[in-house]
Amino acid sequence: RIVCVSKAVRRNFHKLIPEYAEKTEVIHNVFPVEELQQLAQAEHSYSGGKYHIVTVGRVDNSTKRMDGIVRLCARLKNDGITQFQWHLVGDGPDLPGNQQLAHELRVAELVCFEGEKINPFPYIKHADLFALYSAYEGFPMVIGEAQALGTYILTTNYAAAKEQITPEQGVIAQSDEEFYQELKRLILCQN
Repeated sequence: RIVCVSKAVRRNFHKLIPEYAEKTEVIHNVFPVEELQQLAQAEHSYSGGKYHIVTVGRVDNSTKRMDGIVRLCARLKNDGITQFQWHLVGDGPDLPGNQQLAHELRVAELVCFEGEKINPFPYIKHADLFALYSAYEGFPMVIGEAQALGTYILTTNYAAAKEQITPEQGVIAQSDEEFYQELKRLILCQN
């Protein structure tokens, strides 16, 4: 058997290798919810008075579009919205360039590069919003982790997004502009 993590991945697999269609099945990722909830009880570094957004992932602009997050922060600032902090948890090849970009765009106070964390779950649990701005995904584990911790989600429309996220759990933006407008709405509604 060939196991796919989502129906969307299975459909794409069938397009690429149709002769194996009968051998495939879907098994979604499994999450140790109680363990995640316990790990999330550790201390976190959020300060009061701000709307806290978190993204957890590899700092790789080609797939995760972390540079796009820095640019979204600049656009929010240009629109007069500064009552938030966006925490980027992770490491990767584009971290130094994104830190430099944040300084160039004058949003270093809004974008917090937290680096790699052994336990990122307190960051997810205590955030007001979990945001995924990836160019593409299969069935991201980090979305399931955010769901297990009860954190509201804003994401791009990756292949399995509709399989994974219900309207009660978050918003699936159909475009970059819709992502920005929803992000803006969520920040303004909290303040």
